[in-house]
Amino acid sequence: MFFKLPWFGKKTKETYHDTQVLELDFIVDEFHDAMADIKDPVRTRLQASLMMCESPKDLWFLRSKLFALISKHHCESIAHTRVSRLDQKLRFFVEHHPDYSPEELPTGPMALVH
Repeated sequence: MFFKLPWFGKKTKETYHDTQVLELDFIVDEFHDAMADIKDPVRTRLQASLMMCESPKDLWFLRSKLFALISKHHCESIAHTRVSRLDQKLRFFVEHHPDYSPEELPTGPMALVH
């Protein structure tokens, strides 16, 4: 006798509150959360770079630095997890924000480029 377990085959889509979509800080906060437990001078420089970002494209170019920083202090698995969460928020932001489009980002679809 077979039955369906409720957690098999159902993936919940990440949804975020619409008012957050209009703020670039929504994504910058995810950068800060991803590196919150790391004490390194590179983190300070990365935070300074985040303050200068004006578009999702600028944030996109900081992903690799964030990945390298997390990999250095933890492992690549944790880095992939944290950067993929960042990618989901970035994708959601550019798809729902009226001023940006996904085509503006250098690689088009959000794929980990490491």
